[in-house]
Amino acid sequence: MIRIILVSALTLGLSSFANAHNHEKHEACAKDRETLCAGMEPGKGLHKCMKENKEKLSAECKAHVETMKEHMKDMKDACQADKEKYCGNVEQGKGRIIKCMKENKDKLSAECKAEIESAKAARKGK
Repeated sequence: MIRIILVSALTLGLSSFANAHNHEKHEACAKDRETLCAGMEPGKGLHKCMKENKEKLSAECKAHVETMKEHMKDMKDACQADKEKYCGNVEQGKGRIIKCMKENKDKLSAECKAEIESAKAARKGK
């Protein structure tokens, strides 16, 4: 289940690994992505590359990843009921649950929306 939430967060763009070229230069893992996984794109091996190189990540990036893990746990807890309510019959895999959650984003509980926004802000270093 944690893996599903992690993949979900990545797909939602809540991870520091996603959308590498669209973040501000101060983003914690940008240099690590450029040096360890040059040319790789989100959804095309970037996350796997970063994970395989986790021991080589800078201290700043490692700290950011840990912070994001905490936000993802909080988001999982806050969004579990919504996931079950709106996407409980959706087969897992291939981003189907994420797609379902995005399609139902206006119906999500205030708590779930707040945790998603908190994780987004943390990703951007705010």
